[in-house]
Amino acid sequence: MRTKKKIIIVGGGIGGAATALALYHAGFEAVVYERTKELREVGAGIALWANATHILKNLGLLEDAIRVGYLTTNYQFNSQSGKELVNVLVDRFELPVVAIHRAELHQLLWRNVPDEKFVLGQTFERFEQDRSQVRAYFASGLTDEGDALIGADGLRSRVRANLLGDRPPTYRNFKTWRGLTDYIPSKYRPGYIQEFLGRGKGFGFMMLGKGQMYWYAAAIAKEAQPDANIGHKQELEIMFQDWFPSIPELIAATDEANILTTDLYDRPPTQPWSKQNITLLGDAAHPMLPTMGQGACTALEDAYVVTKCLQEHSDPTAAFQQYESLRFSRTKAIVEQSLRSGKMGEFKNPFAVAARNTFIKVMGAAISNSFKSLHAYRA
Repeated sequence: MRTKKKIIIVGGGIGGAATALALYHAGFEAVVYERTKELREVGAGIALWANATHILKNLGLLEDAIRVGYLTTNYQFNSQSGKELVNVLVDRFELPVVAIHRAELHQLLWRNVPDEKFVLGQTFERFEQDRSQVRAYFASGLTDEGDALIGADGLRSRVRANLLGDRPPTYRNFKTWRGLTDYIPSKYRPGYIQEFLGRGKGFGFMMLGKGQMYWYAAAIAKEAQPDANIGHKQELEIMFQDWFPSIPELIAATDEANILTTDLYDRPPTQPWSKQNITLLGDAAHPMLPTMGQGACTALEDAYVVTKCLQEHSDPTAAFQQYESLRFSRTKAIVEQSLRSGKMGEFKNPFAVAARNTFIKVMGAAISNSFKSLHAYRA
C-alpha cells in the first residue's frame, strides 16, 4: 500500500524538473513524464535573478549554479549606439544574480533526482479524475495513476488544454533570436548584462559560465513568417549593422547553427488554473514575454511554493487552491509588466524612440527600485 502521496508531473523542463526535486526533498513520490527522448534544454542562456537564486539556495544548488554559471554585477540599458540610459547595480541584491546556460541549470535540477523518476519519450494525451485519484494517459498507451497531477508542459500545454479548453496563446508581434558563441567582444564589460534599444528592435548580451557569450535579439515581425531566402545570420547582420560595435561582432562570430529563432507569446492572466487535484505551473499557467527575464525564475518559484502547499495540506485539492492563491497576483503583475516593457520596444518613430529613451533615463532610480522589489520576493 502506498503511504507517500504520488504526484504525476507532465513536462520535464526547468519547471517540471525543479518541482520533481522539491517534491523529492519533501518526501513525496514524484514521477515526471517528458515527451522528448532525452533530457535536454535548448542552446540559450538565462539570468537567474535573486528571487530564483533564493530558490536554488533552498534546494541546495546555489553553489553549484555559481560554479557553472557567471556572476552578474550590473544590468545596463543603452541606446542602440551604446549611450547608457540606466545602470542597475544587481550585485547589491541580497543574493547573487547568476547568468547560466539553460542546459546547465536543467542538469543541476534533474541529476539530483533518481533517474527512474523521469520517464522519457511519453506524450501526454488526457487525464481522468476519479474521486481522490487522477489517471494520466499517454500516446504510447502507457497510463499512470497518482494522487495529483501538475502540468509543467510549457506554452502550448496539453494539460492546460484538457483542463481549461483554452484558446491558443497570444502572439505579441515580436520574434526573437538567441545565439551562443565563444567570442568575447572587445568592448564587453565583465559582469554586465547589456541591452540596447532601437526602433522596433532590441539586442542584449551577457557572459555565461565556461567562457560562453549569450546574446539575444528581438524585432517586430508577423507571426511565423520566416524569409526563405535569408538565413538567420544574414538577416541579423543587416538588421544590426549600424548598432553598437559589439553587436555586429557577436553576430558575425556566431555559427548559423547556434542561432535559434522563435515567435513571442503570452496569455492574459486568468484564473482558475487548477481543478481539484490538477494544477499548472510555469509557462503552462502564466506564460510571459522574456522582457523581464522572469520566465524560468517564476517557474522555480512555482515549484517551491506548490511543494510547500502540498506539505501543509494532506488534500491536494486544498493545496492547489492555496498555491494558486499565493501565486496568481505576483505572476499576473509580472506578465503584465513584461508586456508593457515589450510594447516600449515597438516604437519606430525617431521622436517616439528619443522620448522613450529620455523617459528611461529620467526614471533610472525608479527602475532600479522596481528591480530590487521584484527580485526581493522570497517564497
